[in-house]
Formats: sequence, structure tokens, C-alpha cells
Amino acid sequence: MCIRDRVRDAAGLPGGGAWLFVEVGGESPDAARAHADALVRAADGTVDRLVVTDPAAQRTLWRIREDASGTATRMPDGSEAWPGWEDCAVPPARLGAYLRDFRALLVDHRLRGTPYGHFGDGCIHVRIDFDLLSAEGVRRFRDFSEALGELVVAHGGSLSGEHGDGMARAELLPRMYGPEMVRLFERFKDLWDPDGGMNPRVLARPARLDENLRFDVLPSRPVDVEFGYPQDGGDFGAAVRRCVGVAKCRAPSPGADVMCPSFRATGEERHSTRGRARLLHEMLAGEVVTDGWRSEEVRDALDLCLSCKGCRSDCPVGVDMATYKAEFLHHHYAGRP
Repeated sequence: MCIRDRVRDAAGLPGGGAWLFVEVGGESPDAARAHADALVRAADGTVDRLVVTDPAAQRTLWRIREDASGTATRMPDGSEAWPGWEDCAVPPARLGAYLRDFRALLVDHRLRGTPYGHFGDGCIHVRIDFDLLSAEGVRRFRDFSEALGELVVAHGGSLSGEHGDGMARAELLPRMYGPEMVRLFERFKDLWDPDGGMNPRVLARPARLDENLRFDVLPSRPVDVEFGYPQDGGDFGAAVRRCVGVAKCRAPSPGADVMCPSFRATGEERHSTRGRARLLHEMLAGEVVTDGWRSEEVRDALDLCLSCKGCRSDCPVGVDMATYKAEFLHHHYAGRP
């Protein structure tokens, strides 16, 4: 599944506001084509349909879907959208009813979100324009999360269909399993980890889902910068937040991609675009990297960046590490030789 808002160039795709990609196979190319044609004939309610047999064109289409986890982090108007609820799953037969209720829930909470997969499994990935920087926005995030947890369970679904509950949804597990079963989880955890040293406050006795949010530690006001960052409202922190860890810089897809040359050479996370963005985030937060623009750790991580701007073209979110590096070096050496 892919939404038109997420696609920079829809040329070659059939008409419509969203697309469902279905891949079929067979014992021979002719058999696969026959299966595809039968599927097209059955899709009477769609606006348009297209069967793609060229391998290069197929790879182009799948790349649109692969990039969605990054491109979906920006709404059509440029505002930010976040993960946290892109992993719920319901039985595929319930998917249509669930999506209608999900859309209604977004409207009720004055939120926007764009689903981008995996409809075949009933597992919905979506990024939502939560405001995680203000107290009111975090309250709305919590209210929506509680309501969505109830909705998923009402449709016979799971809070996590693919990636696990972790810290994001564990507080809501009693709604799915019931309090008695969750207490058994806790007893099992205590049996094997009586000191509570392994992953504390994750599944057993979890932290609240609105605790320890990533942006709580960031400066409340934008830092002074030299570059404009027009796509991020002039805010260097917002520019750094563009990186959501998709990690295309670590595993580039075949083709003309150039990102990220230094990581390809060293294999070290700190020399990937994602690693550098994370270090800049820690620099702004001031908890792990405590000496701000003077940080030698950040300087060393940026040192091998070639400023090739490969990330700006290859990263689905448009992280521009070359500009971030120039910004950092300006401040790092300001007022001293």
C-alpha cells in the first residue's frame, strides 16, 4: 500500500489517490500473467489498474514502498509525522472496517496519518503528525494511543504485528491480554531476572507510554545557526530530527545510490548518516555529549563526511549532513584558530 502524498513523482502509476501493490507468481511467466489478469478483473471497485511485468519497472515501484518509512515522516505540508503506532495488525478480513474506524479516530483527535503497508498481512504501518514537543500534544498522543489500543483489540487484532511492543505499547498490553495474563508475564520475568537488570520497565511493569520521549531533553527554543534550514522552519533541531533511523545509509539499495561513502569504507555506525544525526541529537540534548558545539566526539564523527550530499538525494527524508557538518564546524572553531 502506498499513498500518493508519499510519492514525489507518480509518473507511470495508474490513477488514484493511493495504490495497492500485489505481487503474483506462477510456474511460468504466462501463468503469473494469467494470475495478475484475473486479479485485475476482480478489482472492479478500483479507479485504475496496471499490470507491470518489466523487472526494472517493478524495482522502481517497490522502491517507492521501501522509501515510505522515511517519506511518511513528513506530511504534504512539510509538517512532521512520527512512528509509535505503525505496527498494529488485525485479521485481514477485518482490515476495511478497522481502517474506517482508524480514520474516524484520527479525525476525532485532530490528527493526520498516512498508512503505507502491509495490507496483505493486516499489519498497518502509519506515521502520524503527533506534536511531541508540547504538553498538550503529548496529552493528545496519549489519549489517541489509549483509544487506538481499544480499537485494535475490538477488531480482534494485536498491538504489535511485526516489531514487538517494547516501550511504545507495553503499558496497553492488559487491554489485549488481560491483567491476569500480564501478571504472569511479570512472574516469569522475575523468575529469570530477579534483580531486574535485563530490559527494566519494558514489558514487565513498563514505563508509561508518554514517559522518556526522545524530544523531552532537547532545547525548548531553536539554537542560533548560520544556515537557513527553510524546510525545517529555520530550526537546526528540526533538521536533525529528520533522521528517523530508516538506515538506508547503512544498506543502500542497488542502483546509482552514493550514500554513505564513509560508512561503506569503515562500517562504523558513527560514520553513517544516521549515526552522525544521532550524535548531533545527543549534542543538542546535552546529556551524553556535554560540551555542545565544542564536542570532539561529534567533530570526529563528521570528519570523514565527504560533503558529497549523497544523503540529500538518497535519504528518503532528505537529511543534508553536508550542511549540518558545515554548521557544526562553524561553531566548533568560532573565535579560535
